[in-house]
Amino acid sequence: MNCLLNEKVVKSEVPELAKTQTAHEKRVWEYRIGELMKTEQVLEGDLYNLFAVLMSLCDSDIKNKVESMTEFPVLKKNWILWD
Repeated sequence: MNCLLNEKVVKSEVPELAKTQTAHEKRVWEYRIGELMKTEQVLEGDLYNLFAVLMSLCDSDIKNKVESMTEFPVLKKNWILWD
């Protein structure tokens, strides 16, 4: 739950754009950045889905404990978990 609250997703290192580059190198860099952004979005979605699956496997006592945590309203607001 901590990783959801802190929105900590393992992020790749962003490649730096060199000051002197060819048009081809710039285009390759733009492509890599685009792919990196797509990957991060997928990872964030996977993190949400993992939490939803784990919560669906919990019994009502565990769900109640999680929901009673002080951080839960922030978590629910940020991730819109379940009904």
